[in-house]
Amino acid sequence: MPIPFYYLARRYPRSFWRYVNIPVALVAANTVPPANGINITSWILVGFIFQWFMRRFHFRWWLRYNYLLSTGLDAGVIIGLIVIFFALQMPKGGISVKWWGNSVWQHTADAQMVPLKVLAPGQTFGPSTWS
Repeated sequence: MPIPFYYLARRYPRSFWRYVNIPVALVAANTVPPANGINITSWILVGFIFQWFMRRFHFRWWLRYNYLLSTGLDAGVIIGLIVIFFALQMPKGGISVKWWGNSVWQHTADAQMVPLKVLAPGQTFGPSTWS
């Protein structure tokens, strides 16, 4: 998979292609916990802002505070996990918090196994005949 991107980076040395690293992308995708789209989108947004925008337009700030920001985000996740574990999951088998964010997924078409489009009898997706 990295071969086309390698040649594109060689052909266009000052382009976006020199930043594409397939092994890093595959390892990152492998280590992402089972998460929905909003988690991955927020990771991509924060990564884009601080690794492209801030580096390009505020390089001195990025040079000074990039590792500090990374450490702060990682420490925040770890502290949050510890607090959630000891406050909500450990006491007497766990505490169940009821709010709309925990149950809204149960009312979606996917969770209720309802198709978004119902085909008429005899109708199929795609062409009626294949050549």
